Amino acid sequence: MELITAAGHGLYRISYITGIRTVRIVRYMGRRIVHVLTPVGRVLYKGLDWLVLRHGRNIGHEFVRIGQGFRIAGRQLKAAFRRHPLLTVPQLLTLPFKALRRHGRALISVLNLAAPVAAAFVLAGTVQYWSNLTFALSLEYDGQQVGYISSEAVFDTAATMAVERVINTDNSFEVQRIPKMTLAVVEKSDILNETEVCDQILKSSSGSIRQASGLYIDGRFEGSMNSREELDGLLNAILSEYTDGSSGERAEFIQNVDIVDGLYPVSSVVAAEAMDQKLSASMVVERRYTVEAGDTPIGIAAKNSMTLEELRSLNANLDDLMLAGKEVLVQRAQPYLRVQVVRTIEYTEPIAYSTEKVEDTTQYLGYEKERNGGQNGERKITAEVTLVDGIEQSRSILATETISNPVNRVVVVGAKKMNANANIGDGVSTGKFVWPLPSCRRISSDYGNRGSFHAGIDISGNGVYGKDIIAADGGTVVEVNSTNWWGQGYGYYVMIDHGGGYVTRYAHCSSVLVTKGQKVTQGQLIAKAGDSGNSQGAHLHFEIRVNGKAVDPKPYLY
Repeated sequence: MELITAAGHGLYRISYITGIRTVRIVRYMGRRIVHVLTPVGRVLYKGLDWLVLRHGRNIGHEFVRIGQGFRIAGRQLKAAFRRHPLLTVPQLLTLPFKALRRHGRALISVLNLAAPVAAAFVLAGTVQYWSNLTFALSLEYDGQQVGYISSEAVFDTAATMAVERVINTDNSFEVQRIPKMTLAVVEKSDILNETEVCDQILKSSSGSIRQASGLYIDGRFEGSMNSREELDGLLNAILSEYTDGSSGERAEFIQNVDIVDGLYPVSSVVAAEAMDQKLSASMVVERRYTVEAGDTPIGIAAKNSMTLEELRSLNANLDDLMLAGKEVLVQRAQPYLRVQVVRTIEYTEPIAYSTEKVEDTTQYLGYEKERNGGQNGERKITAEVTLVDGIEQSRSILATETISNPVNRVVVVGAKKMNANANIGDGVSTGKFVWPLPSCRRISSDYGNRGSFHAGIDISGNGVYGKDIIAADGGTVVEVNSTNWWGQGYGYYVMIDHGGGYVTRYAHCSSVLVTKGQKVTQGQLIAKAGDSGNSQGAHLHFEIRVNGKAVDPKPYLY
């Protein structure tokens, strides 16, 4: 504890001595500074007194004397007035001269003070005036005084800017590159910069250029009009020709259409009627193709360098036009400015019913009878349709809603085979002939003369096209025509040798399902009924030949 107290006393003593020494040093330095600066202050004061203060004191004393002079002048005027009133006039006239003589020295002192100040102001004004003046070039362009520029480079830059600011569509606007210039001294504020000179050049060229709105289609200039509003109205009118006011409908030009406001040559400005006529003109004329024998839709599309879908979009009834001499549209007339419209539509369409086949094992193959008819359903479609120049190009289904479901058609078909082994193809002949077209037993044309000799019977009716044709008996296929549609008038046909001199022919088929040399079994499917060759409708021409001679098939059919 005593050690701490001793340390505290020692620290206090050191701080005290240090503070006392610092105060003494500061006081000493202050006295030295005062001692040094006092003579300097006296000299400065004497100089200031000689230059300014003494004149100020003299002026102050003189102001006192001026005040006293007014009182003296007043007494002299009163004394003159007492002598005679008219004597005040000469007294008043002499007062300025008396005042000048009385205060002449003071006036000189004032002039001595004011002269340097006035000279300083004059000098400053002169420097200021000449500092605002500079050498420049007086520019004269197209016979008109434009202004002053600092150098020829200013005009060159301004001329380039003027050319760039004018949308010189027909190169009728040009800037004179050699104007008249003379040297001049002008104020700096009168010198024009590049932009101001450019404005003056364009102003002087007002007879050949005009503020207008230019129309560009796919980056190509089409013309300009004085009124942007009128040009906008013209374009909107073209769009409205393809719209029907549907909610959410969007119409836009297929080409990139831009309106650029700016300075255009007068020669490029056209009237609204001329612009409308240009934009409404046909860019591509309509072209048609005359159908020739053997033409197909895909072949016509290939001949005209287009897809089948494009051809069908131009001809809604394309299949009906596939007759020699008919005309098919292969190129529709296109306007100069094409329009695409996207709109949302709602419509109903039928839901096709399906056909269900129910097998009846008690009926032979080919038997078919409708149990109940089908009925289409109906659904509501919401779709987004894209049209180009009023022609539908694509359709995207957005939503469907079923209004009524379809009712399927039910048909009973035979499942019983003429021969249980009909698919074996053993070529064995039974010696008996079964009916070759199980789905139909109606003979539409009999054997014998009918204007010309008919070597067989025609079986038709009940929609036989595409129905099954079976082998009337087992045997070997000896002749087939499955490639030549005419086939000597028989069309597609099959001939089967049953042995014993018996041969059967099945003609006017839509397709043949066996090949030459193939063995077949009685009741085996060999072809489909059709109307190929010399045929007036779908039917089966069936012949039986015995030792190469046609006979009436009816007595032989089981």
